[in-house]
Amino acid sequence: MIAGLLIPALALVALTIAVVRGVERCVPESIPGLAALAAISALLIWGLSAVLFATLYAAQLSSITALAGTGGWRHFLKLGAQAALIWGPIVLLVVSTAPRRWTTAEW
Repeated sequence: MIAGLLIPALALVALTIAVVRGVERCVPESIPGLAALAAISALLIWGLSAVLFATLYAAQLSSITALAGTGGWRHFLKLGAQAALIWGPIVLLVVSTAPRRWTTAEW
């Protein structure tokens, strides 16, 4: 149970923090920049979490190519969106603390 639930959840949390902090370097230090940071990060994490779920499925199933060929990508995108219950609050926390790390602009 731990390997099936806790490890993927922790991997998703670590991925979320890494992606948001990485995107943070590319957006301007402003309020619209914070909005762009949240939107870009959420889209990237949604896609990456879908890839994470596909990788986990591939590790367990040998017929992952059959699933991917029959519209399985929709299933993985749906799983990535459902995982927003895990990564959504993390995105909001990291984005809301971004102004503390600003070097040129003042909050």
